[in-house]
Amino acid sequence: MIRFFLTAFCILNSFEPTNSAFIPLTKKFLDKLKNETLYNKFATPTQYDDVPTNVTLSMFIEGMSSFSAQTMDYHLDVYFQEEWYDHRLAHNNTAPILVRDLEVFKMMWHPDVYFANARSAAFQDITDDNFLVWVYPNGRVWYDARISIVSSCNMDLWKYPLDSQECALRILSYAYPMTVLRLLWSEKEDVPAIDRNPDITMPDMSLKHIRTGYCNGTYATGEWSCMTAIFYVEREMMHHVMQTYVPTALIVVISWFNFWLEIDSAPARVSLSITTLLTISTQANAVKLALPEVSYMKAIDVWMGSCMAFVFGVMIEFTICHYAKTLEKEKDRQAREAELRGGPPLVVDTLSTLFGAVHDIDDLNEDEELRGDGEQHIALNMLNPEEPRLRSLHPTTNDITTNGTRYFMGAERLKRKRSKTSITRLRQQVASMRHATADVSRRAFKWTRAVRKLHGHRVATKIDERCRIVFPMVFILFNIAYWSFYLVFN
Repeated sequence: MIRFFLTAFCILNSFEPTNSAFIPLTKKFLDKLKNETLYNKFATPTQYDDVPTNVTLSMFIEGMSSFSAQTMDYHLDVYFQEEWYDHRLAHNNTAPILVRDLEVFKMMWHPDVYFANARSAAFQDITDDNFLVWVYPNGRVWYDARISIVSSCNMDLWKYPLDSQECALRILSYAYPMTVLRLLWSEKEDVPAIDRNPDITMPDMSLKHIRTGYCNGTYATGEWSCMTAIFYVEREMMHHVMQTYVPTALIVVISWFNFWLEIDSAPARVSLSITTLLTISTQANAVKLALPEVSYMKAIDVWMGSCMAFVFGVMIEFTICHYAKTLEKEKDRQAREAELRGGPPLVVDTLSTLFGAVHDIDDLNEDEELRGDGEQHIALNMLNPEEPRLRSLHPTTNDITTNGTRYFMGAERLKRKRSKTSITRLRQQVASMRHATADVSRRAFKWTRAVRKLHGHRVATKIDERCRIVFPMVFILFNIAYWSFYLVFN
């Protein structure tokens, strides 16, 4: 029994007209369109009723792509539907008449709607004109066409690439003001005014939702009806995080390796700083090429500028360390000049007191000849103590006998030989003392320079040790402030 009722129900339903059923275009309908007394295609359906013609709009978004920040536009592929009532086209058929010929459609009145902010738009015509018109028996006209649109969008890029955009597609009539034609969004409960393909995907954007709106405006020629389809999209930031944020952050971290290099490794530290700075600059220029020139600062500009400032700060830190070390060397040079002028500083004065000074060596060099004469005189006096006694014993040459003469000549030869030997030994002793004094003075100055160099090196090392902590902490605080400001509070 249940099967019988189900079968009967299906048979009865098969006789009812469905929405998919239609009637081909008839000659009677064409004759009505060609008869200007019966149908005037230049007059609106309510032209003589003093009421505006209501045109209901709806759309199905088939595809959406190419959100370009550089050109500030996007691409839409939509099925655009219009619906209105034209009682002049009412007929006695039981199903709607299907119109697929553009020439026939041009013989009918239809709204002259256009997309105000579209840079370009075109009807799809592969493999045939993608449009259809259904004319229902009660005069209801339903129009559907597939259109490709490139629409402009005034993007606010101050949060780029962490931004979200609202792009509105404005639809209005070109020739008819609101007193003649009024546009409305469809209000059917089962079908939204704007529907979309759930499989829409974009490489850099995600479509969150679509809403409808109105943009009626008053112009010099009157008030015009205007509709808006507002697309809310968010930028996919994972691409930018992996391609921009992570590499630049790593470059900043690499620049901190300078703090672990020796202060004397100036070529290595300078090369590393310049390389990281140029890399950051290159990436910043690459990002700018993909964006328009705007008068405000973008989020990516703040990031790139801050990373460049951190890398530049590393170069400044090395300059300060190198200056601290060089300053000690300059003080050492001034100390040596002061020592030569007789006014040594504290450290040089102490070491000079212990080991002597350079001007002592100069004094030794200047008095070398006087010391040589003195040495010879002292040596003669030391080696000839018997000379007065001999002269007192032999006052004249007449008293000298032959044997005495031989004795005196031998004594003279022995005296000269001993004198030469003693003078040589004394000179060697004086030279040894002079060289010892000079060596001690040089050693003292070397120690003085080493003390100053050690002091400058300690200052530079202390700055490096502090920066090993300060730079990472400041960079972490900057990241917390940056991401909180652009993602949480805005």
